[in-house]
Amino acid sequence: MRPEIIEFAADLPVKAHIRDVESYPYHWHDALEIIVVLEGQAIIGIGGESHLLKENDIAVVNINEIHRIQKSSGDNKLLIVQVDGEFCATIPDLQYTFIHCCSPYHENQAPEKYNILKEDVFRLVYLIIEKFRKIDIIGCLDETLVEMADNFDYLRYGPGINAFNEKRVQRYKRIYEYTMNTQWKNQSLTELAKTMGISMRHLSQDIKDKFGLTYQELLFCGKCMKAARLLLGTDKLVNKIAAECGFSDVKYLVKHFKRNFNCNPSDFRKKHRLNGEPLVSQLKYKELPLSSFREKIFENLSRLKTLNAQAGEELPWHPVRKFCARSP
Repeated sequence: MRPEIIEFAADLPVKAHIRDVESYPYHWHDALEIIVVLEGQAIIGIGGESHLLKENDIAVVNINEIHRIQKSSGDNKLLIVQVDGEFCATIPDLQYTFIHCCSPYHENQAPEKYNILKEDVFRLVYLIIEKFRKIDIIGCLDETLVEMADNFDYLRYGPGINAFNEKRVQRYKRIYEYTMNTQWKNQSLTELAKTMGISMRHLSQDIKDKFGLTYQELLFCGKCMKAARLLLGTDKLVNKIAAECGFSDVKYLVKHFKRNFNCNPSDFRKKHRLNGEPLVSQLKYKELPLSSFREKIFENLSRLKTLNAQAGEELPWHPVRKFCARSP
């Protein structure tokens, strides 16, 4: 009902769109999504948070992460790049990775890594517009995803801009792997600490210090995200959803859902499910020809190449990069 089904060509796991979006209600999909504002402004809601994206801002939505887009004022032109989840699963650097990238988070504190990502995205789209060989497009896509994982992994940076040491990163990835592969009711920080050979108290404090949330609070956030999908995508009763998401009592779902989405589950469903109508009937946007933005894409690519070179952050030479040196 609410999952958006995105179909990819059998030999190309990426799509690019230019859209003037008025309203794109809460949804999710088995694809990584990158949104760049080319013109105007847009409000993007990721989970329970909403952020105003202005011209040149970027945001990344993880696979199956619930999100929505609304216009702010006037028309907008959004570049939306979608990457097949099955392709993402083949990239080792993306395994047990959660991308934390949105300009309002901390672009003003770390503009270099945002500019590098945006250069990669514009290069990828330029290759798509110019109909380069699929092997070149996929090579560029692969590089973009690896750079993204290296610079925006929540398990590597937490909510900040300074990377943790590699020992800690591997510890947090083990925790993420454990939570992803263990049933809600069986997840135990004590058991997890034991397998890592450290005390539960030490592990608990370490997580709190680095992420600003306790282990349980991080778990509840994930549970609430799943609950939101079930509220919008099924007719299940709230108490059934609470049990399915690992809450021992519905009151705990209500408590933590309010913290994450600023309303209770029933109100969330009532407000955002839109009478249970199919998602496609609720979409309000104009699809614009990608080719008509060729010049603008190339201008942004050239601008970012210059910025990154001046900042001393130009990436190592890649065979795909030489194609973009020419004029459109």
